[in-house]
Amino acid sequence: MMFRKVLKVLLALALCVTCITAAAGMQDDRMAFIQKLVSKGVFQKVEVPGTVPHLWVRPAFYALDFDTKSQFVNVVYAYYVTENPKYDLVVLYDSKTGKKIGTYSKAYGGLKLE
Repeated sequence: MMFRKVLKVLLALALCVTCITAAAGMQDDRMAFIQKLVSKGVFQKVEVPGTVPHLWVRPAFYALDFDTKSQFVNVVYAYYVTENPKYDLVVLYDSKTGKKIGTYSKAYGGLKLE
């Protein structure tokens, strides 16, 4: 009986380690994708100057259809909310004007553009 309990605990620990490793791998993939979008001129940068991430978008972002914009910003959201659950909102800014152009949050229905 004791052996089964120990075996269950070890199995649970192994699953946790696997989940953590998978999450870390996903974070690496997310950051690589974000960097690719920066290098392609879709995003300028992502920064966290205070309590929420700020995503600065470039002209190529505007040429995308809404679903693609939403999917791309979702990757930024997923990266930062995984790093810190308090980062449950991404604020989008235009890289040329510096003006806020929208927000993204799963809690508020995804991408909202102004």
